[in-house]
Amino acid sequence: MENTAGSLNEQLATASSLMQQGNLPAAEAVIATAKTTHDSVASVWALASEISLRQGKIGHAWTEVNRAVNLDTHNARRHVQRARCAILAGLVTDAKQSVDAAAKAGVTEVDDQLMLASVLVRCDDHEGALAWYRKAEAIQPERNELQRGMASVYRFTGDIDKAGEACNKALAADPHDYEMLNLRSSLRRQTRNDNHIQELKERLEKGVRDWRGAVQVAYAVSKELEDIEQYDEAFQYLEKGASLRRRNLKYDLDDDIKIFHAIKSAFTREALEAAAGHGYASDAPIFILGLPRTGSTLVERIVSSHSMVITAGELNDFALELLKLTAAGNRGRQPARLELPGASLAVDMHGLGQNYVNSVKPLLKDTPRFIDKLPLNSLYVGLICLALPRARVVHVNRHPVDTCFAIYKYLFKNAYPFSYDLGELGDYYIEHHRLVEHWRKVLPDGWMYDIRYEDIVDDQRQETEKLLDYLDLEWEDSCLEFHRNEQASTTGSASQVRQPLYGSSVGKWNNYEKQLMPLIDKLKTAGIDID
Repeated sequence: MENTAGSLNEQLATASSLMQQGNLPAAEAVIATAKTTHDSVASVWALASEISLRQGKIGHAWTEVNRAVNLDTHNARRHVQRARCAILAGLVTDAKQSVDAAAKAGVTEVDDQLMLASVLVRCDDHEGALAWYRKAEAIQPERNELQRGMASVYRFTGDIDKAGEACNKALAADPHDYEMLNLRSSLRRQTRNDNHIQELKERLEKGVRDWRGAVQVAYAVSKELEDIEQYDEAFQYLEKGASLRRRNLKYDLDDDIKIFHAIKSAFTREALEAAAGHGYASDAPIFILGLPRTGSTLVERIVSSHSMVITAGELNDFALELLKLTAAGNRGRQPARLELPGASLAVDMHGLGQNYVNSVKPLLKDTPRFIDKLPLNSLYVGLICLALPRARVVHVNRHPVDTCFAIYKYLFKNAYPFSYDLGELGDYYIEHHRLVEHWRKVLPDGWMYDIRYEDIVDDQRQETEKLLDYLDLEWEDSCLEFHRNEQASTTGSASQVRQPLYGSSVGKWNNYEKQLMPLIDKLKTAGIDID
């Protein structure tokens, strides 16, 4: 039984108030005193965990929430908090276990149900997430965050009609949910007789209350105008939205350029040969990588339609396991960013490969092969070769200008800050192109497989046959029916991959050649072939 003495209640109330005010050091000091005098009270450790989370102290938060759960194991809210903490720490198995424990303890609060749904989304358990969302919907169907969560999950699972309905319900609850406006526009191709263009333009003319919302609406207008082939006007809105986003970003392109140079300097042919021969001999991983918007999701859907393969999504696991090992080899401290490529060559390659594969196993459902589709794993190709020499690496590419324009016109949630200025985007593309060329020169011949989006569109069967042969997979007709693949897709192409293969995205940049000419000139000057 928890101690309800007045002095403890006052301490908890004070710490909670300070936390809500953002005074986290003071809140931490108060709760530290409470921990020393009431260390058997679950609510003390639960609040301590929340304070640690808000400070970014994930390790401390995890220890504290486990203490709270052990002291109050029948309290569903403790398990909800543990599930949230686990997923923030990247502990998928623990997160799922806590969701199950919360369900057994009985979750009745809508806020807790929504939290468990969002945790399961992060675990790529979208059916499980929908079950929690439906429980919440039965109690408070008008909740905006409920409907926006359902819209995203329905989109991931390919139920586009229900995603649209959920978007409209979310907007009915909150007409200023600009992210839902943009999502609604992305779900289908708009027509001249059925679109939201006038509504979206009027919102911008009346003024949107914050810049983030204005960006969302500008991108939505641009997308719908492109759908009806009003290209000049579409680009005007796109440029406004991208410029506004860029002005509000803290980003230095030079930092990214420097890391490309550091990687190439560290991973020479000689360095790779010297470090080879110590990796983990697993053929389970299939890395599909390259720049975003190049067709990597299409390739992922083709390959994951095979009975021997499951997609694990866009994972950060390889980089996270690398950081753990480099810190362990440097007295617990991470090397400086530009020193990391060189330091990474000294890690235990067998350990890196094994730790990575083990971290992904909880997602695999007994399937022997899995796909990791994080685009910027292209930075780690040399390390992947050393740590997982039997892995398969598929580099997806596309026409340079189509690639750049597709990146430019997509509004990423948090990633790829170089994408909102055509000049910076061109510079980044060039450096990424040179890094891939470097990998081709220093890695064993044929170790990395290149596939072009346009070639798949031209001859899907032939390209799929060659790809499966490289992956050492037997032919299965299901790989031609990728749009029937029921595995969820959480990428920007989640709607498109539910359709049979189409070629309308090939050469789309030609509709904007005049506006893209500075980018084209930059690519040509760098020696990149765009013909």
